[in-house]
Amino acid sequence: MLYVLKEQLLRDLNIEVLKSDKIKSFGLDQVIRIFSQDQSCFKIRNEILDYDKIMEDKKLLEFHLVDFTQKLSNSLQIPIDQIEILGVSKGSFEINFLIKGKTYDEIQQLIQNIPAAQIYLHKYCNGKIEYLTYFDYARDTGEQLAKSSGIILSSDDFNPKYNMKWSNFKEKEQRGPPDHRYDYYFPRGCYGFGLDIKKYGENQDWIQMDGNPNEWRIMYHGTIQNFVNSIVKNNLMPGLNNLYANDDCQDEFGNMIKVGNGIYFSNDFNVCTRDKYASYTQVLDKQFAVIFMTRVNPKKIRQSQKMKLKNYFVVNESKDVRPYRILLHEKKKGIYNYLSFLFFK
Repeated sequence: MLYVLKEQLLRDLNIEVLKSDKIKSFGLDQVIRIFSQDQSCFKIRNEILDYDKIMEDKKLLEFHLVDFTQKLSNSLQIPIDQIEILGVSKGSFEINFLIKGKTYDEIQQLIQNIPAAQIYLHKYCNGKIEYLTYFDYARDTGEQLAKSSGIILSSDDFNPKYNMKWSNFKEKEQRGPPDHRYDYYFPRGCYGFGLDIKKYGENQDWIQMDGNPNEWRIMYHGTIQNFVNSIVKNNLMPGLNNLYANDDCQDEFGNMIKVGNGIYFSNDFNVCTRDKYASYTQVLDKQFAVIFMTRVNPKKIRQSQKMKLKNYFVVNESKDVRPYRILLHEKKKGIYNYLSFLFFK
């Protein structure tokens, strides 16, 4: 699934996926940033620099990254704009970077032929440069899951026209038709991958944001990676063990009814990760959660008083639910991603 999402970003820019068979698998790193690059990068580790101290000061971070880029450019005798910093992480102080137009073997040859490069790299990182490939691990894992489930996703299941990020958005705003106004919490810090919605018919009033009478409400449903393919292909399915099934709530006519079994949602995507409905999947040294951004029929939403305390909602039937975007959220723990700061600030 993660590899298919990478492909959607590339197709959005009319760039094909480049399959790599390099020496080491790195998995899903910088999925947002690297949509126009090959699936590989270099990593160096400086064991002298204090990661925590650097990360406390943005100017100091910028200084170290610029200084590294300039000195690497000079020592390898390549243009500075050929070097692209991807991010930093804690492991002493690690920098992931690209050297555009150069393979691992070509870089190693440059280092062997240029004494100044050997001296600089020995001083900065004991002469060690790792070469890492992207998405091979994620792709292989995804293929194994797909084979076991018999459900396989393809680019036809997505529409990159609706890929989206929410940089510099406020926390929430009012949405919906006059009789169903609600607080919409923007999924800040996520990247959204648009799904193909042609199967829902030509009338798209339900997905508009103009307050028309047929506009459906935006909700979030957290899940685990193993279920993503099935949800994309077959929609969300009602569960049978709703903790709040016997709670009282009002239906669209004002009648008191039981919440009943159904599909869990929240109006805030953070609830999905907070309460572990969207569990994080380990992809080598990073963790990602998958959340479905969904439109639901506002007349069919059920919520008891107890559910309000947790921002939970239930919709009883799949026909009142339409997933239209997959959100990918990276768990930040002990890692600071410089470009995530730039991209998601």
